[in-house]
Amino acid sequence: MPPKRKNTSTEATAKRSRTTRKTQAKATQKTNAVQDFSKTCEAWFNRYKDQEEQEEIITPMGCQAFFNDMDVSLDSVYPIIIGWKLNASRMGYFTKDEWMTGMKELGIHESAKGNHFQTFLYRIDSPEKMKNMVSQWSQSIKDDVIFKKLYLFTFGFAKTTGQKSMDVDVAMALWPLMLDSSAYPLIPSFIEFLRTEKPVKVINKDQWSSLLDFCRSVPDDLSNYDSSSSCNYWFIMDRPVLFDEFVEWRIKHGDDSMVA
Repeated sequence: MPPKRKNTSTEATAKRSRTTRKTQAKATQKTNAVQDFSKTCEAWFNRYKDQEEQEEIITPMGCQAFFNDMDVSLDSVYPIIIGWKLNASRMGYFTKDEWMTGMKELGIHESAKGNHFQTFLYRIDSPEKMKNMVSQWSQSIKDDVIFKKLYLFTFGFAKTTGQKSMDVDVAMALWPLMLDSSAYPLIPSFIEFLRTEKPVKVINKDQWSSLLDFCRSVPDDLSNYDSSSSCNYWFIMDRPVLFDEFVEWRIKHGDDSMVA
């Protein structure tokens, strides 16, 4: 009597059924994790939001409480880093959408493993966990490319909503936080130039963006600077005139322009 042949069609159907159940279980697990995380983040948002505002938003007072809970100084670059990571649109404020979307993007990631996707959930749902992440982010911006992204983001983040430019006083307060004089030695004298000569009342986007490249390319002694733009001292040829005015002032005042 010939051996019974296996019903390959039945086995294939059973295998597909098992695979479907596993996929559905993983999807349910992911959905539950996301929903639970969202509820926790919403409760965290509600702790800091302005109860008197009709719009659900964290205002400067709530931001101060938020940063205080993390032992983050307002006179540091860390509030800017946090705003950058949450993709906030203006300094001192977090809308509910910015908070929830930002926390979700920071906390939930999918990683491919073979032919399968695995969901990783890092719950940034407390000041302590956020503080740990801030420490990691502050290390990441030591990379020039990453830091430039943060620096360029800061212009739109810090300028007054509706204005195309940033008040020069705001810019002068931000530069020492972002461009430390040990790495960017031109910054103190550039700020002194703005403070004493008052050549501008606002800093536009081009001036803000170009200053980083200027400070990275021109040494403190201005040895490779040529106002004619004919030499290759700096790859930005169409630089803001403000920088030429600064160099002329710096040369004229010599050591007197050096600010500790």
